[in-house]
Amino acid sequence: MLRVALASLLSLALSSQTVLAQETTISGSTSVARVMDVLAEEYNKTHADNYIAVQGIGSTAGITMVNKGVTDLGMSSRRLTDQEQTDDLAVKPIAYDGLAVVVNRSNGLTNITREQLFNIYKGKVTNWKEIGGADQPIAVVTREASSGSRYSFESLMGLTRIINDRMVSDINPNNLVVNSNSMVKTIVNHNPHAIGFVSVGSIDRSIKAISFNGVEPSSKNIANHSYELARPFLILYKKESVSDESKDFVKFVSSKQGQDLIEEYGYTRVK
Repeated sequence: MLRVALASLLSLALSSQTVLAQETTISGSTSVARVMDVLAEEYNKTHADNYIAVQGIGSTAGITMVNKGVTDLGMSSRRLTDQEQTDDLAVKPIAYDGLAVVVNRSNGLTNITREQLFNIYKGKVTNWKEIGGADQPIAVVTREASSGSRYSFESLMGLTRIINDRMVSDINPNNLVVNSNSMVKTIVNHNPHAIGFVSVGSIDRSIKAISFNGVEPSSKNIANHSYELARPFLILYKKESVSDESKDFVKFVSSKQGQDLIEEYGYTRVK
């Protein structure tokens, strides 16, 4: 009988903890999710009553889910369009990132100009020999249409056009489309003829990041604005319906501790 009573008390205690626990969902950019996972893990260590759950599903999907009230917080690796930016939506930069042009480590290329990169993604330059490389076809890799990285890359490169008052992609439709930084790196790592772009914070030894217009893709060069392929990392939420728990996590991300973690993982902190 005593065992039954103790078991009941334990069950009640656990149920109470479950009821008290709050889950804050943050969804969006896969690029932002990489560092957001680290921030959430650190926050969760000291906030047992507010669990942060991160979901990388793409910037466009994250923005849409916040506007529809499906997720508490959104992540974007691009600026919002006029249609997405509503009056009741708060948008806060939490870091700055660059888009690094990457090639296979066996590729002898160390720098690429804006014109060369533009022509490669337009399909006007199709062989490495046309820009001083080996006589090999170029395998061009890009991201999926909903990717914030792709949106930022095409906007910064002028690889867009206006149709029915909407800005749309204007790259070669034969470019290979993949759905994450990791997939870009995997293909570039295994294909000596490939070229792509990834978040600067995602660069590792599996690929080779090259200079753009003579400037290396580094946090220092992003911070001093000399690296031109740079974009913000954003958190967004509904002003009227955001919970205190969500605002507390946003505050943590903007704190010195959060910004130190962002910098530690290769991104540029917000001044």
